[in-house]
Amino acid sequence: MTIAVQPTTFFEDIYETLFLQAPSYDGFDGGAGSRFQTKREIRSFWYPTWLAQPAALIPDSRLVDAPADGLSLEATLDIAEPYELIIIHTSSPSFPSDIQFAEHLKRRKPRS
Repeated sequence: MTIAVQPTTFFEDIYETLFLQAPSYDGFDGGAGSRFQTKREIRSFWYPTWLAQPAALIPDSRLVDAPADGLSLEATLDIAEPYELIIIHTSSPSFPSDIQFAEHLKRRKPRS
């Protein structure tokens, strides 16, 4: 038995998706292998594979690592605004600032 699958029909209903590591406090970053809020002399980040792997499966999605790119709150909000679905990575140490980012985004996109 052969099953024919049309790849275009699978992706017709996928939202424009942004995978996001929200911006952190100024001067704070995650050390090698961690994404916790700490101030260090050396800026080092591991690539957020936990966001990159699902982003690779969604056609035309985008991955933004705001702390590593040094993006401000406003710059990150500008990037996020046109997307229909925004997936924000969070963890216990960054949860309060991630909530603040989500609140700012919700004010900009009240229907989302």
